[in-house]
Order: sequence, then structure tokens, then C-alpha cells
Amino acid sequence: PRKKHRGRALDEEDKDFNRTINSARAAIENINQRLKTYAILGGIYRGDIDDHQKVSKIAQVVSALCNMNLNKH
Repeated sequence: PRKKHRGRALDEEDKDFNRTINSARAAIENINQRLKTYAILGGIYRGDIDDHQKVSKIAQVVSALCNMNLNKH
């Protein structure tokens, strides 16, 4: 986020930018909290950590399943 300078207020462009950043951050933090609540990513991954594509695909699938579960409720 953009910070105000001492003794000055933020202009509207900076406020809009900060709102956009904060709303994206809030969405990501909510997803992380859901994953922690369900202890989905709490286990130990025993696969090859050098295969970044496989690890990112696993995280995407886990996130999609978590979101699908929440959409049902």
C-alpha cells in the first residue's frame, strides 16, 4: 500500500489503489484461513520438492476443492 507523507493526506488515486490492494489481500487471507481451518495443507508432502509445477498443481487442486466445499454450504 501507498503511505501518506508526514503532514499530508493521500490523494484519491492512492486511496483507490490501497482499497484494491487491501481487498485482494483480504480474499487471499480468507483462503489461507480456510485451508488452515480444514487442516488441508497440514500434512507433510513427501514428493520431489524440485518439481514446482507438480507442487503448484497440488495447491491449486486443494484450493479448488476447498472453494467447492464452501460453495455447497
